[in-house]
Amino acid sequence: MRFRRRLRLGLLLVLALPAVPATAMSRPAQPTQAAKAAALALADKGWEHFEAGRYEEALAAFRDAYDQVHAPPILRFVARSCERLGRLIEARSLFQRVVDEPLEASAPPEFHEAQAKARVELAALASRIPTLEIVITGVAPGAVELTLDGERVVQTGPLECDPGEHTVVATLPGQAPMTRTILLREGAKQRVALVLTPAPAPVTRSAPPSGDVPHTARSDVNMAVLVGGGVATGVGAATGLLFTVLANNRAGDAEAQKTTLLADGRNPCTTRPAPAACTAQSQAVNESRLYSNVAFWSFAGAGAVGLGTLIYALVHRPEAPVQVTPAVGMNDVGLSVGGAF
Repeated sequence: MRFRRRLRLGLLLVLALPAVPATAMSRPAQPTQAAKAAALALADKGWEHFEAGRYEEALAAFRDAYDQVHAPPILRFVARSCERLGRLIEARSLFQRVVDEPLEASAPPEFHEAQAKARVELAALASRIPTLEIVITGVAPGAVELTLDGERVVQTGPLECDPGEHTVVATLPGQAPMTRTILLREGAKQRVALVLTPAPAPVTRSAPPSGDVPHTARSDVNMAVLVGGGVATGVGAATGLLFTVLANNRAGDAEAQKTTLLADGRNPCTTRPAPAACTAQSQAVNESRLYSNVAFWSFAGAGAVGLGTLIYALVHRPEAPVQVTPAVGMNDVGLSVGGAF
């Protein structure tokens, strides 16, 4: 209540002294009587909010009062409201304005008292403002775009910040941003290290002579053909083997059914209508032939692909000479192929 009484007294003095020089109020012109009355009502309202801990509302009321009358006691409580809200840097700036306010000796004593108290509060506030130092390693600091809470910063520290949570973002051209979130407490001196890795320099390759295919491209094509040919040969051979087994199984079934049908020395399949067993035996024979044909063509295809792959390998490996010589033995005749494959 002491502040409230002194503030009201100071404002009442201003109301009663319209001839106070403008320099005493640090204003270009004296406020009107209506403005002074409005400032007094707003200051009372701001004090009620301040006492109740409603600092946002107190700040708004004190700011409105100060807009009406630039009285140092009101500005001091604008600063105090910011300080209670944790906006220490803004509070420091406002306390400094109160301290720097040019007052004449004829100004109300409450104004001089507010200025003296603001000087003490300003000194006490200095040790409460935390600082943040950002250390960048791996790249030159100038190569990084650095932001703190969305605002671009040039220096890396120490940076004065309000207490609370802050976000640091470092961005290198062409790379995803690196983000760090820091919680600063009052009076803390914190350091955050960002280890960045520059993007690798692009590799400059000389263009091959016109019409030439790069060696690596040729190697890739050759490898693809050889691997594809090998796989196709293997698949064909495996398919042939599978259908050979199926053909043999069905041939065995057909033979067993035939033996059963002819067990009594006569062929029942010559009668009409023929028994169902005759139809099953005929179907087994047909399936055996079909599987045999599939096996044959699978082996033939595998052989053709394998031979083609071998010829391709021989033709497309000039850097590794291949020697083909006749191979004659006592029981066989063929070709001997030597070299690097």
